[in-house]
Amino acid sequence: MSNGHDYDIANAVGATFRADLNTCLGDIQSLNSGSADPSTTVAYKIWADTANNLLKIRNSSNNGWLTLGDLTDANNLGLATKASPTFTGTVTSSGDLVLSGTGSLQLPSGTTAQRPTPATGDIRFNTTLTQFEGYNGSAWGEIANGVPAGSVFSFATTTPPSGYLECNGAAVSRSTYASLFSAISTTWGVGDGSSTFNLPDLRGQFVRGWDNSAGVDSGRSFASSQSDQNKEHNHTADTTSLTGQVSVISESFAGFGGTATGVFTKIGGFTRGGTPNNPDSNACGAFSMDASHTHNINNDGGTEVRVKNYALMYVIKF
Repeated sequence: MSNGHDYDIANAVGATFRADLNTCLGDIQSLNSGSADPSTTVAYKIWADTANNLLKIRNSSNNGWLTLGDLTDANNLGLATKASPTFTGTVTSSGDLVLSGTGSLQLPSGTTAQRPTPATGDIRFNTTLTQFEGYNGSAWGEIANGVPAGSVFSFATTTPPSGYLECNGAAVSRSTYASLFSAISTTWGVGDGSSTFNLPDLRGQFVRGWDNSAGVDSGRSFASSQSDQNKEHNHTADTTSLTGQVSVISESFAGFGGTATGVFTKIGGFTRGGTPNNPDSNACGAFSMDASHTHNINNDGGTEVRVKNYALMYVIKF
């Protein structure tokens, strides 16, 4: 193997002709292998570069070499030129990876427990959490959804959608729902104190915006609960005329004879025992009078303060 034959068999006799022919065939057989460029090149000539362990082919202009593959990886040599290549192991590219057409890029997928030892920038699909996730150098986190973990929504069915949990106060795994735990930590409960944490419990509750120094709902800490109450207020009622029957008056009236023990502001008339102009000093009878009085306002209503509402399910993004 000379790595330099020009594939031109010169006129010769005997052993000289045979030696030249064998050299030419040797270069063909070994794909012109050698640690340096072949001394004679033509377009599309193949060369096994033993210095770099690369298989190369001369370009159509015969002014440069194109690399076909790595001679040390027989399993993957040439697979990229196939219609549907299948690679195993790690594929490394120092340049951009450009995809075209109308196909798709299928990412590796697996459970949370099957996460590989990560490197910054890794992406995969988590089948446990039903979400795409990426590794940022310190932790795995959800990507491509656009809804941050910890977001709370009201949902119009009785089953939480994929990627969400019901806000029911349950204790859930800190590792399984790592993104949610990173977002809300133990704000709504410490769970078992080590492996779980609590979701907010919003069942049957109205949600009020945190005051956060606005001065509208002063003194409230974030995530605190507040009981129901009525704002302090007054009730008013009008005084109306009271007409009634008094069957017996045992005391005399002042001015009508005797000594009265009380004062009446107005006597409209008697029906017996006297008249307004000539009353009997010990008159007894029925009369009508105007008087101030109070109204008894009874309690009514239910067991809580509320506005008209519909019941929906609160869910939280994990």
